[in-house]
Amino acid sequence: MCDPMTIAGVALTAGSTVANYAAQQKIQRARDDAMAAERIRQQGLDKEAAALNTQSQDRYQDFEGQQDQKAGQLAEYFTGQDVAEPSAEAALPTTSSNITVAEEAKQRAGAKAFTDRSGQALGQLRSFGDLMGGLGRLQARDASQIGQIGGFKRGSSGVLSYELDEASRAGDGLKMFGDILGGVGGIATSSGLSGGGLFGAGGGDPWNGLRASAPRVSTLTPGGSMAAGRALDRASVPGYSGTLFNLYGSR
Repeated sequence: MCDPMTIAGVALTAGSTVANYAAQQKIQRARDDAMAAERIRQQGLDKEAAALNTQSQDRYQDFEGQQDQKAGQLAEYFTGQDVAEPSAEAALPTTSSNITVAEEAKQRAGAKAFTDRSGQALGQLRSFGDLMGGLGRLQARDASQIGQIGGFKRGSSGVLSYELDEASRAGDGLKMFGDILGGVGGIATSSGLSGGGLFGAGGGDPWNGLRASAPRVSTLTPGGSMAAGRALDRASVPGYSGTLFNLYGSR
């Protein structure tokens, strides 16, 4: 039958192994969580950057249609400008001649048609540059946002190393507990296998050897006395400061 001290030592050693294994599992879970969080962050930032790239590419779809629409807007702006009527002082004298009135109306209509044609032509001429300028501003804004996202990605990657370092200390408590169990279990196993107690031979009393080696004077022999017997008993107590004279001398 195994010694109880040996059994206790083996049990403590097994507990140390379990505690250290649990600590490693806790560390691994913490590292996995940190990596998963970083992966989620990076994927989210990648989706934002991809959405911006797609938006920038879509701006150039149907470019000719966009240019025609821009030309129409510019032509409407140019031809919609109204010229203020001249003041009464600057106006020409009115006439009652039908020929003069008709000619004036004809000239006014011709001038209006000319300005309309000029406005439309100017709208067509400026539509390309105006459209490209607007798209360029939007593209520059998207590029700036993509650059910011790249900075966020680099910052997140830099933080990951600190998160992993923190995760590596997640099982410190269990590891310390396992080390304590392992140390105590090793001492107990060694003591049990050597046939002694946890604190040495004699089941944990280091003074048994001193008691065994101390001289005994029988109180029943002619050379003994009750006082000598009591002195022997006192000398067997740890820390007693008596000498051999106390064993054989007077009180």
